[in-house]
Amino acid sequence: MRKQLNILLAAATLLATTAAAQFAADLSQGEITIRLTANSEIVDPAKDLMLTITIESPAAMKVTLPDLQERFQGFSMAEDFANEPVAAGGRVQQIQRWKLTPEPAAERYRLAPFAVIVNGAENFAFATKPVVFPKQAERPPVTGVPEVTPEPEWIAPTAKSIALWIIAGVGVLLAIAAMLYALTKISSRVREFRMSPIERAMTELERLLRRNLPGQGLYKDFYIELTMVVRRYIERSHHIRAPEQTTEEFLAAASEHPSFTPEVLSQLKVFLESADLVKFAGQKANQEMTDQATEKARLYIKSDAELLASAAREIHSHIK
Repeated sequence: MRKQLNILLAAATLLATTAAAQFAADLSQGEITIRLTANSEIVDPAKDLMLTITIESPAAMKVTLPDLQERFQGFSMAEDFANEPVAAGGRVQQIQRWKLTPEPAAERYRLAPFAVIVNGAENFAFATKPVVFPKQAERPPVTGVPEVTPEPEWIAPTAKSIALWIIAGVGVLLAIAAMLYALTKISSRVREFRMSPIERAMTELERLLRRNLPGQGLYKDFYIELTMVVRRYIERSHHIRAPEQTTEEFLAAASEHPSFTPEVLSQLKVFLESADLVKFAGQKANQEMTDQATEKARLYIKSDAELLASAAREIHSHIK
């Protein structure tokens, strides 16, 4: 009896330790509950990370998550195992389990924001916040001096080594020739870097349109590139790090910037959130939608550049 009691106590201690070492995050909104739990509080590159996503909602609502495989960053493989939804007490529970294989040299381990689609009496969607998984601390650098200091000894090269050196020399010459050729090609890029923000944005937009991504059915890729043209323009013109922010983060930062009026913020909100539905929620797009989005981007960039130029001229006139 005493031995059995000791075993039970050890098992309880192990369970408590395991529970304390778990990672958890809450992505809930309103009546929709979304919880993430991992089997480890930090990411160990030597071990797979087991992630469980639990979604609970009222029975009258249907909650749909996109395929998250491309949303994981820092993991070389992501496999999912989904359970059938279970209804109880007027709510529905869905469980997704992911097996994630960490990349050893990844800068960070992250689940990027994704769109949650809710269908019911009222259909709507919302974007989650990003989830960053803690990783192991960097190992301290190795210090000290080597224990052995061998003396160098000359070894005459073999005929094979000489032949390899000749081949390597020819390869270096070819590489130099390729670099010189590449330098002539990137001269246009250098000129582009010296352009004004609106000139660069229009050049990037024309380059994107020449790729004809919608004509190839690559609507998601087109919206990603189109919104990045606008975000990079905003970063260069207003010094807001728009390319690195989610739509929600950018709108919050822009609302505190004097250059963005409520009307402009409303237009940008509609433009970016419409693009997010195609990029993250899987909404179908067509050529007419991409043409309208392109025109909105072009009009915003031109009108904003004109406002900035007018303000600069006014300041210059006051200085005189």
